[in-house]
Amino acid sequence: MKKLLLFLILPFFALAQFDVCDHTFVMNDSWGDGWNGASVEILVGGTLVTTTSGPATSTENLMFPAAEGETIELNWISVGTYASEISWSVLDGNDGTLIGSGSTPTVGTESVGTALCFPPACPNPAITNWTMGNYDVFIEGTNDASIVGYQLEYSTSSFTPGDGTATVVTFESFPYTLTGLEASTTYYFAMRSDCGDGVLGNYIGPNSYSTGFVLGCGESFGIPYGSNPTVSTGSTYPGQWDSSQVTDFFLKATTNPGSEFEPNTITITGQTEFNYDYVYIVEMSTGEVLLTPTSGTFNSLEVTGIGELGIYIVSDASVDSSTNSLYIPVFSLSCASAGLDDLSSNLFTYFPNPVNNQLTIRAQKNVDEITIYNMIGQVVLRQTPNSLETMVDMAEMQTGAYFVQVSIDNSIETVRILKN
Repeated sequence: MKKLLLFLILPFFALAQFDVCDHTFVMNDSWGDGWNGASVEILVGGTLVTTTSGPATSTENLMFPAAEGETIELNWISVGTYASEISWSVLDGNDGTLIGSGSTPTVGTESVGTALCFPPACPNPAITNWTMGNYDVFIEGTNDASIVGYQLEYSTSSFTPGDGTATVVTFESFPYTLTGLEASTTYYFAMRSDCGDGVLGNYIGPNSYSTGFVLGCGESFGIPYGSNPTVSTGSTYPGQWDSSQVTDFFLKATTNPGSEFEPNTITITGQTEFNYDYVYIVEMSTGEVLLTPTSGTFNSLEVTGIGELGIYIVSDASVDSSTNSLYIPVFSLSCASAGLDDLSSNLFTYFPNPVNNQLTIRAQKNVDEITIYNMIGQVVLRQTPNSLETMVDMAEMQTGAYFVQVSIDNSIETVRILKN
């Protein structure tokens, strides 16, 4: 019996080893001089498997074992003196598919994803393009006949896919647009495929992306920007520039509220790194370039266009506003009208302005929805009154300017309210 028992145990143990395969930790440094004191532990299933201090120069791959289905995490012991230069990714042990990636780490533990050694029973989502808007994300991909839908999870903080802490949405096929996001906010996204009959694929992500910044009439804001190791600029960059180069690694700001206030004028002060980091501005509706890529010191440079104006910053890897506050361009938006406070609405009346506690909105038709945004485009209140007169409670809001967007019978108007 002992020999028979030993014979049965050994093959099972040997088979179990095939669940383990080598994954790849890709370590990058945009400056090319290593991680400058950064150190990170790789945890698999909560157990430390290796520790590394990064590449010696620009990039290096580190192989580490992980069993099918185990969680992979990074624990940053130190981020060194130039964390903004660090980026990383983890590739699975099956075919090198990206499991997770990140940049500019902070001390502490972050989730990467789930180890994969075999082709999943349900294929991973084949994403071809990921475009962040100011309030949404547009996802393109290649649809597969075996996939009946997708599960997308997202949150404003890092999470472990499937742990129930993130918001979950489902959709049937690409392309897909997720709406209802807040401007100037970093989100973490994870996704997996659904092949029907309870067969689900492995999660990819979570990976982080940020929505664009929104600037309102009469508002000014200094926009810090980060280093982008994948972008090459230099003094010849304006000659190379083309509008098709606008991708998700560019910082993007869009004026608000839009085409009903025309023309809009952007006044630029502050500076970017001369000959390396550039500002350009376009009309969002027409795509017309109002300011070709310009860098250096901005002495109240004015740019005027119709409707919403898109403000873009293109930067390379050399500076980061978080570590060099000298390089922060400041944008001020003025509108041709006397200002939102003085506009006469065709849909409703509102008072008082400025407001202390209660804002009253009166209309000739029922008000369908009221949405209040702060100066950086975040939703701070939303109501669906379905009535002619509505009281909006602003008593607990902080002092400052707000945009109140009112929807009536498929028409929308926005007014600017000052809160005392």
